[in-house]
Amino acid sequence: MLKKVISTIVSSSILLTGIFTVSIITPQEASASSYNELADRPFMGWSSWSSIRKKPTEEKIKAAADVMASKFKSHGYEYVNLDDYYMLDWRTTVDEYGRWAVDPKKFPNGMKALGDYIHNKGLKFGHYVTLGIPKAAVDQNTPIEGTPYHAKDIVDLSKDEKKNFNFDKMYAIDYSKPGAQEYIDSWARLFASYGIDYLKIDGVRNQDIADVEVWAKALKKTGRPIHVELSNNLDINHFDSWKNLSNGWRTDHDVEAYGTPYLVSWKKISRRFDDAAEWQQHAQPGGWNDFDSLNVANGSKDGITNDEKRSYVSLWAIAASQFVIGNDLLKLDDYGVNLLTNDEIIGVNQSGVAGKRLYKETDSQVFYQSLPDGSYNLALFNTGSSTKNVSVKWKDLGIKGSAFVRDLWSHQDLGGMEEGFTANLPTHASRMIHVVPASSLTVSPKSGAIEVNPANLTFKWGTHSGAESYHLQIATDSSMKNIIFDQIVSIPTVNVEELGEDTRYYWRVSSVSGGKETQVGIYSFHTELTTTPAKPSGMMANRSNTDSVSLTWNPSFGATSYTVYRKKVNGFGVSSDYKPIAENLTATNFLDKSAKRYTGNTYSYFVTAHNTIGESTNSFETTTEKQSPAQVAALIVFLFLLIISKFYTIARDRFKVSKSSIPQRTVA
Repeated sequence: MLKKVISTIVSSSILLTGIFTVSIITPQEASASSYNELADRPFMGWSSWSSIRKKPTEEKIKAAADVMASKFKSHGYEYVNLDDYYMLDWRTTVDEYGRWAVDPKKFPNGMKALGDYIHNKGLKFGHYVTLGIPKAAVDQNTPIEGTPYHAKDIVDLSKDEKKNFNFDKMYAIDYSKPGAQEYIDSWARLFASYGIDYLKIDGVRNQDIADVEVWAKALKKTGRPIHVELSNNLDINHFDSWKNLSNGWRTDHDVEAYGTPYLVSWKKISRRFDDAAEWQQHAQPGGWNDFDSLNVANGSKDGITNDEKRSYVSLWAIAASQFVIGNDLLKLDDYGVNLLTNDEIIGVNQSGVAGKRLYKETDSQVFYQSLPDGSYNLALFNTGSSTKNVSVKWKDLGIKGSAFVRDLWSHQDLGGMEEGFTANLPTHASRMIHVVPASSLTVSPKSGAIEVNPANLTFKWGTHSGAESYHLQIATDSSMKNIIFDQIVSIPTVNVEELGEDTRYYWRVSSVSGGKETQVGIYSFHTELTTTPAKPSGMMANRSNTDSVSLTWNPSFGATSYTVYRKKVNGFGVSSDYKPIAENLTATNFLDKSAKRYTGNTYSYFVTAHNTIGESTNSFETTTEKQSPAQVAALIVFLFLLIISKFYTIARDRFKVSKSSIPQRTVA
């Protein structure tokens, strides 16, 4: 009974008490979104640079858009961003008005057609530019669109060339000259005609602030809301300029592990721990810190361990960095996709709060987000080279008394904890938790409650000083888009009738004063169960040693126990039937101590969930390590030699019998 009470109090909050905060926040007037009203939350999308680099094509970008629409859009990812190398060599070739010319071999239908394709998928189109005016424009003295001026009228050859990462010879522009602003205006109109929704301005240095100001004015004139991202390794001492002129800023150099066969390295990733701490105070709705791409879904090509991949995503999430995938979307692995589509982790990233660093030790760090409803998101990291306990004390967060804890990666409630939380973490591993102080649980139904009677339900919450009224919304999705109840009330309580059974509901309360809404919190509950649980997800099998296999999976909502099934597969693919090897498990893990390693053999597993209604369908199968080609070849050679040996033995025995049957000559 006590266990059920704790689960009812905590369960998922999803612990959404602030994870999927969709609060109405009015950015400051000088914020990054002052001229385009974008970036209420860090942007989510994909960029071509990490995996495609210098070889983007129309076909590749369209294929990426297809995957984004089918796998990632439902989790909040929006942008499909074409990075560098879409243009011809600007030292020799520009368009009629001195702007970069799109490479017709790479993009035969042009950028407008590509933008239309992406938009038809319900996604947004991102583009790339660097500062300055191309050499070919100056050499050819191309006209500036809509003006009597030409390229040579605005170029400033006395200054250094603008920083670029492919061709050189982008010259500085003298913005005091007539036609200079108009030249950038024409480029902004060109991009707007493509239908772009995002523009990465690369190679930005301190001396380029005037250039970025001109670009900001030009983009505003188009009337199209275009997200502006500045790159890279920007100077924190000029933060006010970056904030006023853009929606995001790269805090460091590229995360890619150039010169290696891999996409990234732990060394590059771990630099962002200090970035997160130093830049945290500058992130806010309208503009966010950008740690660069997430490369966690191309298997061994990523160049980091699974624990490092999870820590990589966790750091980006807790710091509210822009969430942009860099992987080849046509070669995704299941582990990486699960990392990138975990909605509770995405909720941390989209909470509207950039995490602060609570502790930094030689080999561990802890970051936290303090959410508007009084709860916290925490990320605990082992940055050292050996297994370590990493702890957080509630008192250091200002929590008095106990708190309830939920593991966000596994979607599992861990119950109440009196003084703090400790995680035992392997090297470079991490843990993400949501913490709700017991003293802050003042809403009804309690966040995370289960088996709630849907027939007639009373919603209650604490009064807020100065509130003239309250706004209650109820939805069936965590992003609060599918709203099924929406009402303004004068007192902090509402009766709602005839909700559905077997349904997860999310409800948001805001106080209203002077026409302005301030979010109190977002909470969740599940009505009475009448069906079997959903099948478990995230099943993983890792061999612990030569005698055992460690199994883990994500909890299924409403499940009271789990059953593990196993079959054995030999080197020729012949398998036994699945049989249950563990039943009535309450934890979402199991150590199979009877899975001895034999040459040529593997083990396959699946899990089912149970409740009082019945048993779920099977989870996806997971298999222990497959035999390598060398092992399979060795097995075949061994069997071949065994057969040859057998034939030799039979032939030898037959020869002996034949010889013994020949009559012997007798000597008189």
